[in-house]
Amino acid sequence: MRPRPGWLLGSVLAPALLLTACTSDHDSAPESTASPSATHRTTEEQAEKKLTAQAQSALDAVTDQDDSMVESGVERVSDGVHTQPDLAQGVSYKLSVVCAGKGDAEIAFTPTSAGSKKSVSCDRAVVFERFVGKESLRLDIQGKPGMTGMIAWRINKV
Repeated sequence: MRPRPGWLLGSVLAPALLLTACTSDHDSAPESTASPSATHRTTEEQAEKKLTAQAQSALDAVTDQDDSMVESGVERVSDGVHTQPDLAQGVSYKLSVVCAGKGDAEIAFTPTSAGSKKSVSCDRAVVFERFVGKESLRLDIQGKPGMTGMIAWRINKV
């Protein structure tokens, strides 16, 4: 058996030791690997979750979630609410809307004879609107320009 040169062993071990030393420094600072856009997105998601919880809590405090509920949801103000609920013709319903964020939104019915336009402020106050079901009713809640936040809404049969 031939003796192996010491330099061969050293040249194999040195890169492995350097690689281990370099990676251990980076593992201690995981926040340095996160991109600024990922951090911004996470912050936006946390703010959105907080506003959703606030709007939903305000809505739940004043409306029933029993058998009289027809439809409900929570939407971004930027997306708005656009729904064509399945309602019985001539039956009375109550729409409850809460917005949490900044700015104002507006409730609009199509056809306009189903219900009146109403403003909704994003101060977490609940806005109610009674209306009568029509065959092809469309409900839109749209944020005004520059508005941010979340809209929670619920339709109950009266």
